[in-house]
Amino acid sequence: MNDKKAVDESKSVGEKLKVMGAALFIGILFNYFFVWESIGVSASIFSMAVIGVALWIYPNSQIKKKLSYIFLVPIVFLSISYFIYNNEVLRMINTMALVLLMTCYLFTIRYENIKEIKLLFFQKIFDRVVPDAIEGMLKIFPFTKDILHTRKESNLSVTQKNILKGILISLPLLLIIIGLLASADGVFEFYIEDMGNGFTNLEIGNFMAHMLIIILVAKYMFGFLWSFQYENIEDGNLTNQKGIQWEPVTIITIIFMINIVYLLFTIIQFSYLYGGATQLPQGLSYSAYARKGFFELIFVTLINLTIVLTSMKFCKKENIKINKIANLSYSLLILFTSNMLFSANYKMNLYEKAFGYTRLRLFVQSFMLLIFILLAIALLGVWIKRVPVLKLTMVAAMSVYIGLNFINVDKIIAKNNIERYHVNHKIDIAYLESLSYDAVDEIVKLTEVKDPKVQISAIRAINKQVKKLNESYDHWYEYNYYKEKVWENFQLKK
Repeated sequence: MNDKKAVDESKSVGEKLKVMGAALFIGILFNYFFVWESIGVSASIFSMAVIGVALWIYPNSQIKKKLSYIFLVPIVFLSISYFIYNNEVLRMINTMALVLLMTCYLFTIRYENIKEIKLLFFQKIFDRVVPDAIEGMLKIFPFTKDILHTRKESNLSVTQKNILKGILISLPLLLIIIGLLASADGVFEFYIEDMGNGFTNLEIGNFMAHMLIIILVAKYMFGFLWSFQYENIEDGNLTNQKGIQWEPVTIITIIFMINIVYLLFTIIQFSYLYGGATQLPQGLSYSAYARKGFFELIFVTLINLTIVLTSMKFCKKENIKINKIANLSYSLLILFTSNMLFSANYKMNLYEKAFGYTRLRLFVQSFMLLIFILLAIALLGVWIKRVPVLKLTMVAAMSVYIGLNFINVDKIIAKNNIERYHVNHKIDIAYLESLSYDAVDEIVKLTEVKDPKVQISAIRAINKQVKKLNESYDHWYEYNYYKEKVWENFQLKK
């Protein structure tokens, strides 16, 4: 704490004002783009603005550091997804992900001693987002007092007085000029009104709410940005000590016992699930057997993955022969786990064919794909010690998640459920109605089917989306590809 206090006292008034001004700019931008507005292209602009402001405050940041691209690339893709797709669940997750990714990116380029990703790295990221930022927020008041005190002690120079005088004279002059230009050009007038409607058309209550949001966001951003003033101190105890070391014979015994159970499970899987055995235990139908248990299997695969990764990290490695036996046991556990993963996916596919497609089911399948990739990385790490397992895990997780954002989940759900309807004439229109604008192209196809009830329900679902769009889509920074398609196809009027 004393070190931080010394840093605070060493910083000039100009540096403090610089961070305050940057934080206020971000607060105003946040209010303009997001408060009671839909998120579109504004997500990309805002993300780049935050990064740009941070680079302006800390110009010596290492933007060419290769490690930083692990975070920068997902930031770009996830922010772009906002002005293409509209899946509410992914948008909510993306908001949290972008906050963490931007913090990771800024943390990586700000400090030269960040050269690899360790578990301690994520602890520091969390600290930077929550406790460090909150601690920094509280410093605004003493900093403001220092600034005012300094201003009282020092008289303004002639140049500063002239600049201030010029600003005061230009403000009313600008109002007159802008008014004349708005009268002369209708397009210019539209954009001026659009920019100003956040303030000029507000009631006092709404205006106060906007001001409160700007102040809160600006205070948080000040605390967040100011936290990068301090040096990143490596914890020698955590980075250098060996920590707990597990006996390899104990680990091998545990995994051996687990593998025996998994071997029996695998034999049963091949006999009944994949092979379709003619006789099942009494009271259990083949369809019920096939469509139950995928969540439990996923949980087991996570347990197995945790066992493998922790054993690889903490198991003693002095005896080469025993290590090879341990590696074989890890590999066997990974193979059995892969079978469970395949079994879970197989059951999920059967379930979808019987009951239809939903967001949760597609998310689960994407998560299973990620676990499979992580198992492959773990297997690679078992035999090749140089493999950066944690870094590859991060890259894999972000790649799968970015892919999930860009496959258009809602459109896939609508398309597959409509194809299923043509086979068994069963469809949940209410669920399709709950999907975003991304699915409208597919739902339109139901207006051409023979069943009048389905036609009417589909038209009602489309009209609901159109009405919602007509009420909310009215600013340039809300631009979204699929919203624009609905806008153009149904000839909405602003």
